[in-house]
Amino acid sequence: MKKKRILLIHNDRTLRKLYREKLEERGFDVEGTCELDQASKAIDSRTPDLLILDLVFLRGKPVSFIASVRKQPLTAKTPILVLPTSLAEMAAAALHAGATLAIPESETPVASTIRAVLTTLGLPDIDEKRFGALAKVSNLWISNVLSGALENINLMRQCLPGISAQPPELPVLRELWTLVHAFAEKAAFLPYKPLAQFAGALSLLMRDLETMPEQLNPSTLRTVGQALDFLASIADTEQLQRLTDASSGNVLVVDDEQSAREFIMSALEYAGIKSECAASPASALDRLNGSKPDVIFLDVGLPEMNGFDLCTKIRTVEAYHKTPIVFITGMATFVNKAKANLSGGNDFVGKPFNLLELGVKALTWLFRGQLEPA
Repeated sequence: MKKKRILLIHNDRTLRKLYREKLEERGFDVEGTCELDQASKAIDSRTPDLLILDLVFLRGKPVSFIASVRKQPLTAKTPILVLPTSLAEMAAAALHAGATLAIPESETPVASTIRAVLTTLGLPDIDEKRFGALAKVSNLWISNVLSGALENINLMRQCLPGISAQPPELPVLRELWTLVHAFAEKAAFLPYKPLAQFAGALSLLMRDLETMPEQLNPSTLRTVGQALDFLASIADTEQLQRLTDASSGNVLVVDDEQSAREFIMSALEYAGIKSECAASPASALDRLNGSKPDVIFLDVGLPEMNGFDLCTKIRTVEAYHKTPIVFITGMATFVNKAKANLSGGNDFVGKPFNLLELGVKALTWLFRGQLEPA
């Protein structure tokens, strides 16, 4: 029986190699490429039975590529599968352009992709035992990803001056997003869920900033820089084994504005973190007597007692000497930053809020706290 030919298009060499090896193990003839232009040439030279592609490329537009494939008579009906992605709007656009299926996100992306390929081509499905084997990646592959992590993160850091420029350098912003996205995809394959949670949240933030660069400001730039530094600090097995699922953590949100509280709690829920709220300093202190949050988000402009004074009071309680406290302020001046430090705060995030930034900020301090000695 003639092997089915698959054209695999992915921007990241490591992930392309992993998908290709797993597909070839199932008996497919796989050609891989990292460029959409090269993919077009490959299609012209030999029509594939099926296309698989990621949706993030440094050069080229994958949704437009899908639409162009559909316009060609030889590939008008060729199945096109989109690899699992958290980018829901891009997946929807890909389907609208003619993709056959956007493979749902799962904890077993390779196995889910192979199952989707078999189903799409009308081939027998794999049994659960083999599915479980496909879901696993080798220890060597995990080691290779982690050994190259610092190099990848340093490439991300090199983009920071470009996105901090006035105006920001948009090609550099896109490059940073593609680098973070590729790292997040690789993290999803590793047996360390907190790393996948953190890298995934940062990837979504970078996508948001790449789409709307006007959201770049001192607060978001600080959050991105901190996130990359933290990512570098946990990119080894010993540190990763000390982290636990973000859903095990809890954040206290102290803000007198209901809309702000609801927005922050929504951001935390989106990041997979539980939270509770207090509308005043008195209610915050009451809550602190009954539970011990892992992180506190604290508004500066509170009634009765401002956030700086409340922070100082919280620090007098032995149980909260080291609890990360992040100030929420629309007055991100040097004076307020100094006050934040003097009153015992760890960090700040500026208004107006970016929902995804709040999630990354919370995850940074939540996981940092887990690494602190007891």
